[in-house]
Parts: sequence; C-alpha cells; structure tokens
Amino acid sequence: MKKIFLSLLMLAAINTAFAQMTPEEKAAAKAAEKEAKSLVAKGIKLRDEVNVLYKANQDEFAKADKKDQGLIDANIATIKEKSLEANDLLMKALQSGAVPEKQRFNAYKALDDVSSQLLNPELSKAAAKETFDTLTFAKSVDGVCEGCYGQLEYGNPKHYEQGPIYTQAVQKMPKLMVYYAYLCIFYIETKNLDGAMAALDKYAAFAKTYPKAAEDELVKNPQYPVSQMAFNIYLTAFNAKRYDICEKYYDLASQFNDPESHNFVLSSRPQIYLENGDTLNWVKGMEKIIKETPESANAEIAAQKLLAYYDKKDASLMNAFADQLLEQNPGSKIANYGKGYSLFAKGKFNDAVPYFQKAVEADPDYLEGIYMAGMSLYRQGTENYYKEVDGKKFKTTAEMQTAEENFVKKYYREAATYFEDCRDKASDKPDMWALPLHTIYKNLGEKEKAAEVEPYTK
Repeated sequence: MKKIFLSLLMLAAINTAFAQMTPEEKAAAKAAEKEAKSLVAKGIKLRDEVNVLYKANQDEFAKADKKDQGLIDANIATIKEKSLEANDLLMKALQSGAVPEKQRFNAYKALDDVSSQLLNPELSKAAAKETFDTLTFAKSVDGVCEGCYGQLEYGNPKHYEQGPIYTQAVQKMPKLMVYYAYLCIFYIETKNLDGAMAALDKYAAFAKTYPKAAEDELVKNPQYPVSQMAFNIYLTAFNAKRYDICEKYYDLASQFNDPESHNFVLSSRPQIYLENGDTLNWVKGMEKIIKETPESANAEIAAQKLLAYYDKKDASLMNAFADQLLEQNPGSKIANYGKGYSLFAKGKFNDAVPYFQKAVEADPDYLEGIYMAGMSLYRQGTENYYKEVDGKKFKTTAEMQTAEENFVKKYYREAATYFEDCRDKASDKPDMWALPLHTIYKNLGEKEKAAEVEPYTK
C-alpha cells in the first residue's frame, strides 16, 4: 500500500509539472517522448534481430566440421553493425530523459543485450593480446554499465527484485568497473591521452555514478588504484609535453603509493613550470622537493639547480631558504650545504666551512660537500695570505713563516685532506681535485706530491 501511495504522489508531481508548462513546452515534451519511444522501438527491434543471428551462429557452430564458416563470419559482421546501431539509438533515447518510466526497464535491458554482444568479442581479443577495436570496446562498456544499472533502477520489485536478472546485474556491475581500467591502459599504450582521461574519469567516478554497486569490495578496493592510473597518464602526458594534462592529474598521481613514482611526479613539476616560463613557481617547486624529500637524489639535484639560479640572481635568497630548512632540521645535508654555499658566495669562506663540514658529516660520500669544504678552506687560506702575509714587513724570516703557518698553510693542509678525499671517491673526476691539490702542494713546498697530480691538471 505504501509503494502504491508513493507512486501516486510521484505521478501527481509529474502531472503538476506538465500542467505548469506553456503550450510550446508541452508540444516539445510530447515530441521528445514520441521520438524517444521510436528510438527505443528501433533499438529493441535491432536487438531481436541480433539475437536471431546469434542463435543462427550457435546452430552453425554445433555442426562442427560441417559448419558454414562464411555464413558465421557474415553473421558476426552483421551482429556488430546492428548492435552498434542499436547501442547508439538506445543511448540517445535514454540520455534524453524522455523515455516513459514504464518503458525504461525494457530499453535498458535491450541496451545491455546489444552492448554485451559488442563487448564480449573485443574483450576476448584483448585477453588474447590481439588487435581489437577500442572505440567499439569503449562504447560497449558504457552501454553495458548503463544497461545493467538501468535494470537495477527500473526493474519491477514484485517479480524481479530477487529474480535471476537482478542477481546477475548485481554481480555484473562491479566487474564492469575493471573494464574502464583496461580501457585506460589500452589508450595509454596507444598514446591516446584524451581516451585515457575519459576512461579514468569514469573509473574514478564509478561508485558515485552507480551507487547500488558502491559497497561491493571490488568497487571499494579496486584492482588498480585510481592514483596508479593517474600516474600512468601523468607520465605519458609529461613525455608528450602535454603539461595541461599533467596539471590536471598532478594531485592524484602524486598520491600513488610508490616512492619512485611519487618522486618523479614531485620532481617533474618544476620542469613543467620552467618549460612554461614560470620561474616563480619553478623555484617554489624546487624548494618543495627539498623540504619534502631532503635526503633524496631529487633533493640534491634541486639544490644544485637552485644554487645556480640563486648564484646568478641573489645568494641571499638561498641563505634565507637554508635558514628555514636548518630550523626544520639542523642536521640536514642539503640545508647545511645551502647555507655554506650562500656564505661562500658572499666571500665568507671561514664562516662557510662548518656548514660544509656538517653536510659531509650527514653524508660522508657527499662529493659536492667535500669539494666545497676543501674549496672554502683553500680560499680562506689564499685570502689570509693577501691580508696577513703578502706585502707585510716582518722583523725576521721566522716571524714571516709563523704568520704563513698560522694564516695560510694550516688552511691549505686541511683543504688538501678534503681534496684527497674527493680524489679517493672520484678518481675519474680529476677536474674536481687535481688543480687545487697541485696548487696547494706547490704552495706548501711539497714538490713530489705536486708532481704526482700535475699530469691530471692537463
């Protein structure tokens, strides 16, 4: 009784809305309904013709070696042609919203039937890794989803809700979600990014679009995480320089729970800004990499690029950023290196040394830190020579030698230990250590050591 009462209320609401229309609107509504009915009738007729052809093929297959393969192939082609036409007609009718409610179940059932006839052959080809028609596959997945769900929405509860068609639809819906993932993968492989995006958007919105299937485990815990699919689109778009697509999927792609993939998304975004001439956001992107993944290889690369940028623009900017990082993590390799570099750029070599040393303490294999620690000591020794020794008058040679030892040579000797460490760790990179070692050993009067590294300076 309650359901009848509710139906009467809905009918009354529809009649009231119709009564409030202008004569022109009523005429348009009737015309739309008439056209929708016609489209549904044509679609169902085509579905019935397809079923006859399908039955004929099954009968031919049953004849085994006596079957008429030519007839079977002709029927298959006609089945596809008629199914595609029926799919288009039924989708157009149902999307118009003008199909009378009492006819919707049959329309959705026909849509499911013809779309399944399209889907199954293409699915078999895809599973066998054979060439298949992606456009037909995409249309058929949409059709089966809409048709299947429409049957759940408009089936008659009295004789249908617990029946086999309903049960089949309930079981079928969650599996259909995976087909959108397959479609997305197929489009990515063929570099069809527009198709991949459309498939992913439907995949991601599946539970919202089809709420009756939302509580199924296959839908709640999809086989392919949405973030993984988004990352695959992001990567393909980045390589194709489709940065507008990268921007659209950045947040989703960065959520993919794979460290290497996450780091790629994070590190690639500044490159996109740079390609687009957006220097301000490039800087922010590089700083974000350093802040969020301070110990990663990407952070080192970002730091080097920022240093080069700040070196040309204003080293005080690096100094301010390094101070932020040090406040967050005083032992950070990148933060200490950045602080040391900003001081070095201002000619404060002695002040820079402790920061480079802390960077090396954090990572004893950090070549850039080792090199800059050595270079800071070497430059401080050289600066001291011109400030404290060169041109000065000393009472005795011993007094001059003491000044040289205190202000110059002790810095050179300490610098040499860092450059020798560079030599041990990067013997194949003499540009990093040969010339400074040769100069230091000459100034220290250590001729044999100077001669040993001299060949590497050329």
